[in-house]
Amino acid sequence: MRSVYDGVKSLIAIRPVNASAVQTSAAIDTQGYNSAMFVIENGAATGTPTSYTVDAKVQECDTSGGTYVDIPSSAITQIVADNKSAQIRVEALNTGRKRFFKLLITPALTGGTTPKALISGHALLGRAFQNAVSNSSVPA
Repeated sequence: MRSVYDGVKSLIAIRPVNASAVQTSAAIDTQGYNSAMFVIENGAATGTPTSYTVDAKVQECDTSGGTYVDIPSSAITQIVADNKSAQIRVEALNTGRKRFFKLLITPALTGGTTPKALISGHALLGRAFQNAVSNSSVPA
């Protein structure tokens, strides 16, 4: 029997942070998976900005410490209000894409007193080539 968690790996790419500049995740190794989804969230901005936006994109590289480049069509529709979320989906991992990904979330704030946006990013790697072995000793 297959469940939603079979063949899925969940990673915190960017922990919740009040930020006023770009936040970049560590390298995410996609080896062994066919697809990825990144969930970007923002909370309420602090410092009473007159306006703000949140942008996000995914970059890829052959090596974890190499030079990353943008993945075409992997940017969100700009977030322009508090308490919103967006998704980026990437297919063809390890066949049409490079092995390592990074998530970048960029808040841009105008006005206010040292304004910051509460942002976070989560990565889900899915459709694993081989599902994990169950830890249960009881046959299904």
